[in-house]
Amino acid sequence: CVRRTSALECIRAIAGKNADAVTLDSGMVFEAGLDPYKLRPVAAEIYGTEKSPQTHYYAVAVVKKGSNFQLDQLQGQKSCHMGLGRSAGWNIPVGILRPFLSWTESAEPLQGAVARFFSASCVPCVDGKAYPNLCQLCKGVGENKCACSSQEPYFGYSGAFKCLQDGAGDVAFVKETTVFENLPEKADRDQYELLCLNNTRAPVDAFKECHLAQVPSHAVVARSVDGKENLIWELLRKAQEKFGKNKSQRFQLFGSPEGRRDLLFKDSALGFVRIPSKVDSALYLGSRYLTALKNLRETAEEVKARCTRVVWCAVGPEEQSKCQQWSEQSGQNVTCATASTTDDCIALVLKGEADALSLDGGYIYTAGKCGLVPVMAENRKSSKYSSLDCVLRPTEGYLAVAVVKKANEGLTWNSLKGKKSCHTAVDRTAGWNIPMGLIANQTGSCAFDEFFSQSCAPGADPKSSLCALCAGDDQGLDKCVPNSKEKYYGYTGAFRCLAEDVGDVAFVKNDTVWENTNGESSADWAKNLNREDFRLLCLDGTTKPVTEAQSCYLAVAPNHAVVSRSDRAAHVEQVLLHQQALFGKNGKNCPDQFCLFKSETKNLLFNDNTECLAKLGGRPTYEKYLGTEYVTAIANLK
Repeated sequence: CVRRTSALECIRAIAGKNADAVTLDSGMVFEAGLDPYKLRPVAAEIYGTEKSPQTHYYAVAVVKKGSNFQLDQLQGQKSCHMGLGRSAGWNIPVGILRPFLSWTESAEPLQGAVARFFSASCVPCVDGKAYPNLCQLCKGVGENKCACSSQEPYFGYSGAFKCLQDGAGDVAFVKETTVFENLPEKADRDQYELLCLNNTRAPVDAFKECHLAQVPSHAVVARSVDGKENLIWELLRKAQEKFGKNKSQRFQLFGSPEGRRDLLFKDSALGFVRIPSKVDSALYLGSRYLTALKNLRETAEEVKARCTRVVWCAVGPEEQSKCQQWSEQSGQNVTCATASTTDDCIALVLKGEADALSLDGGYIYTAGKCGLVPVMAENRKSSKYSSLDCVLRPTEGYLAVAVVKKANEGLTWNSLKGKKSCHTAVDRTAGWNIPMGLIANQTGSCAFDEFFSQSCAPGADPKSSLCALCAGDDQGLDKCVPNSKEKYYGYTGAFRCLAEDVGDVAFVKNDTVWENTNGESSADWAKNLNREDFRLLCLDGTTKPVTEAQSCYLAVAPNHAVVSRSDRAAHVEQVLLHQQALFGKNGKNCPDQFCLFKSETKNLLFNDNTECLAKLGGRPTYEKYLGTEYVTAIANLK
């Protein structure tokens, strides 16, 4: 053990390699993850019960049923807070209300702006002489009014809820269990509701869908480089086995001497769970909590700018270049973040460092599993619904196909074993999930590197045969990376891999052949390609011309779609509708200034054959958008 005087001093000691680990609450996990410390959580405390363990709680805003206001109408109401500086009672609600507060950081402390925003409050632990309005509703007597302890009846979770129950306040900022702990009878609980971020209300038991933020439990943090995380986890694992709940009288890991609380770990903890190595402090904390914390640190202008713009995530340098053009033309209504893989972009959206990107169905599945939602779909031209406005038209999906060269006679779906294959990328729909799912069903094996002799499947292990055919960029670098640096990446890249005789079969969508043959593409490798020189493999063992895809395809794949966080979905949709009115297929500034659905190299940010981004009726979940059949197929493949 190394002793320091504060959590911040411990963070500095770990960053300086004078210590290795410390347990922190979520607010300090945020601090520890910032420069220059760059610590990351390696284990989380588990609370709740053994039957329903939890590694987080929900911060909620509770109101009485029948009171007639929403979250964006709190100005002038009376508020009940569990205490100054507490996550659920102060940091989160005040952070979320930050855009509505007239506060200049340099002019006064934040408490002054909050005191003006609410007509009256009880915020225990506040200086009542400096901010009498913030202590006005408190019930303590004499010096105990607004005290930072149970001497103030409205202190803590239950106290803040009592402030609402007694009619002193109009809204209480607490955690989801507070109402249940104080009102065991459902009939009593039904007199209360939750305020949701989308300015609606919900019953108190709908806290998973209607909360201000999900607050993660205390976590053990370590250095992100040379952090000894395996050693730390082994120590914690053995310690909880020997000294965990009800294990030892001699020493208790989750217990403190009488009169003390929460030493080293919270007394209420049941144990630890290991945090995956890809999860940094921002992913651990989640975007809503991060946004609230950021709002407390930024100027009103910065907060407003962050709320109004949409940050698009671009995968790789070519997408980044197109995104920057879009950003300039949009007047910074859209700005750009960039990552080297789609998975990394999904992580940036989860952290709140980006807001949206358009994804293939396979990645929509991954993003949905992580909590993102589909916002708008890429719609192509339709003969079936030609009279309907594209934005309102239902999505029809696209055909996933297996393409071969006509000259490769005798090659069928049934004779693919041992051949060379070209894929858009691992985890993508037409290029991976559909063909490999079918092959896995037929062979009963997921050893795909043994089925094909060699492949180019960007995103696979670079040392495996699944990357053997990949070429990288013009210098031969970045071989098999799942972005446009790899020349055989994506629909166009996989088809090029076939066209250049690198592979025997390409798994793409039916439009890909049409877009790159008979003079449709000006690229050197494609300009002399003839459609008649390619054929499709049908699942019945026959082959057909590429013109007959409707009767010779592997599966119907769900359209690509834009995904975002649920709290940003409506705003992202609104901005995209405006952007496509300017830069869409028939936009007033396309082609003169910039076109969203056009790329120098194919399919950057969106598919080039997108006619419009279409609305999705009723905010479907990712499962509903993808369809049960496809979700089941991917789940089996995983």
